[in-house]
Amino acid sequence: MKVLVIDDELSILNLIRLTLELENYSVLTASNGKEALRHWEEKPDMILLDLMLPDKDGYELFGIFRKQDAHIPIIMLTAKSQINDKLLGLQIGADDYITKPFHSTELLLRMKAIERRILARSLTKTAENLLQFRSIRLYSAERKAFVNNEEISLTYREFDLLRLFIINKQRVFTRDELLTKVWGIEYIGHSRAVDIMIQRLRKKLGANGNDIKTIYGVGYKLEE
Repeated sequence: MKVLVIDDELSILNLIRLTLELENYSVLTASNGKEALRHWEEKPDMILLDLMLPDKDGYELFGIFRKQDAHIPIIMLTAKSQINDKLLGLQIGADDYITKPFHSTELLLRMKAIERRILARSLTKTAENLLQFRSIRLYSAERKAFVNNEEISLTYREFDLLRLFIINKQRVFTRDELLTKVWGIEYIGHSRAVDIMIQRLRKKLGANGNDIKTIYGVGYKLEE
């Protein structure tokens, strides 16, 4: 993980850098807002942001970062101990807030807690995004399809058709239902388009294509 540390106190900046590097983090350091914005181009995964900087207000930098990446984790660092400053930092969306002086172990624990939340969200999104049937995997957000771990090329409608089958395994779809759900209602009556696409899709899926069954006189289903 790449961490951008922004603090105008060089002793604290170096201490944090050494602490994080010992934990195998990649560390970018900045002692002012100008340097911080330059390092932002290197795409850090997390930011430790001091509120008191010589050239820019920490809240201003926070707004710039979050405008460009709404999900970048930001921990605010400050010598201020007033509750109002902490509340303001959390209200504008900071992920955590640490008052200096702090122990390096506390900082690491807070960072690890944020990393666990990021990983949990990532796993949830991946699970929601991934559809799988036997050796077929579909990634809905990226619209990518894999068979036996090899990516295959599907047209827009072929992807939607396969996705519909996987979500609704064992359900029999009439040709008109498939036309409505995949092609759009204006294609009703053009059932031959369904048959042609099913043939193409079966071929692209290889042996897995045999699981798309023809229900004679009705339509098609994906048989589990």
